[in-house]
Amino acid sequence: MMAFPNEKNGAGYTFIRHKALSFWPVSISIPNAALPMKKIVYLLLIILNFASCISNKKYNEKLMSKHSPDQLQKDLSIIKTSLEEAHPGVYWYIKKEKLDFKFDSIKSLLKDSMNSVEFYRLTAPLVSEVKCGHTRLIHPGLKLNKEQKAAIKKKGEAPITQLKYKVEGNQLFVVSANKALTHIKPAMEILSIDSISTPTIINSLKKLYSSDGYNTTFYDEVLNKTFPNYYYLAYPKKDSSLFILKDSSGLCGEWIYNLKPKPAVKKQSEEEKIKQKELAKQQKRVDKKNRYKGFDEQKKPLLDFKIDSTLNSTAVLKVKSFSFSHSNFKRFFKETFTTIQNEKIEHLILDLRGNGGGNLMYCNLLFRYLYNQPHKFTGRASMATRYFSTGKYVDHTLINRFTGIFPFIFVKKDNQGFYDKLPTDKAKKPKKLTYNGNLEVLINGYSFSATSLLSSNLKKVNRGIFIGEETGGGFNQCTAGSIPLLSLPNTGLKLRLPLKVIQIAEPIDLKGRGVFPDIEVKTTLEDILKGKDVVMEKAIDKSSQNLY
Repeated sequence: MMAFPNEKNGAGYTFIRHKALSFWPVSISIPNAALPMKKIVYLLLIILNFASCISNKKYNEKLMSKHSPDQLQKDLSIIKTSLEEAHPGVYWYIKKEKLDFKFDSIKSLLKDSMNSVEFYRLTAPLVSEVKCGHTRLIHPGLKLNKEQKAAIKKKGEAPITQLKYKVEGNQLFVVSANKALTHIKPAMEILSIDSISTPTIINSLKKLYSSDGYNTTFYDEVLNKTFPNYYYLAYPKKDSSLFILKDSSGLCGEWIYNLKPKPAVKKQSEEEKIKQKELAKQQKRVDKKNRYKGFDEQKKPLLDFKIDSTLNSTAVLKVKSFSFSHSNFKRFFKETFTTIQNEKIEHLILDLRGNGGGNLMYCNLLFRYLYNQPHKFTGRASMATRYFSTGKYVDHTLINRFTGIFPFIFVKKDNQGFYDKLPTDKAKKPKKLTYNGNLEVLINGYSFSATSLLSSNLKKVNRGIFIGEETGGGFNQCTAGSIPLLSLPNTGLKLRLPLKVIQIAEPIDLKGRGVFPDIEVKTTLEDILKGKDVVMEKAIDKSSQNLY
């Protein structure tokens, strides 16, 4: 994903405070009817909660109910029109005639009523034909209240979510399993789930999203992270699933059932509760102090810098994201490169693996700490149009509404077409603390979007040696920048629609591929099970040998 300063990622709600009660004339008196402020606030909260429940009910009904062929065809038409009018790279990797034919083919199948999930399974692969990693159809999921969430939790963990997976081409392997699944071991190959072969499953899941162009490394990395999510988008959610597995001893079949949460066995004493509360407070203070570095799902920092104690003058800088809440990239990079200078670091390993992108300005900032010449990070952002007819379906969120308004303010036009200026399209000087030593850059299939553009800029000026696998994002460009969500009026599905072409200042002759490593190193299932980071090991080995 890609964003710019002051933009917020994801959907949110904006509440506007008004002074409705102040409209009452001062002269009016209501004896014995005046309500204390607390009661007024309480009453307003009840009204808002009631309105929210009604809104959620309508929202859920739209996603669950059947839709007529006419309604489905209207939503399909909105998708097609949106791509044709607003997507600046819709025909980069597929010809118009071929895409039109595919839309017509899907339209011919919309003869019977279907619900939103069925429509999603039919049309998401169609959107993916554009081969843009930022463009996809989204099933937003139901909005649940506390009681519904509690009921789902009580039902237990779904079968597919009880394993962690490793995808290798058309093969699927077990990385780990819930402790209750005693017969399923790491390294087992999964041959089928519920009588559907693994190659069929993987193929159907990979059609629901896309990489940039002809790249393939992105697909496996996405499924390694989110296999259960995409599985339950493509296939019905069941209380039990039959897995056929294979290991060195042969084949076996294992039923996996919903795993109900275990009830708390031991009650905590008051002393233990107090101690736990105090530990939680301490951890909260630590988290608040370090939140400018961010945290991933395992509570590990998204921004991390360490000097390797086993090697002289070698340090590792990990950047797992360029966009997260409470971030302070300016502070972190300044602290990091001050330390690099003070400690006289000669070998720096920059780890960009698993970094899906984010704020383009912060990518440019990091680049300026790594390259000692003035450099233009991107060109201008070309656009297909200033206005598109389906813009009225843009989501009702502040950032998306702003996205729908800004073309009339900022978008310009010349003999090359519509375009928008970017804060990265002018040459910027290097930072005073620029690092000039040896550099290794670690990349993989999930190095995407703005991260891929950072990698290509470094590659373009021969700054560093790249180790790992091809980036999932394109070398030259991607469509991103402003990405509103369009809500389809009948099915409730959402179309993620990028409006700008973000490209490096001087593209090379390479179509639809990412940044290739100088030294290719693939992480295998065996490496993962042994806890080996072979890509990092290769980088450290190269630093220790000083092979430059």
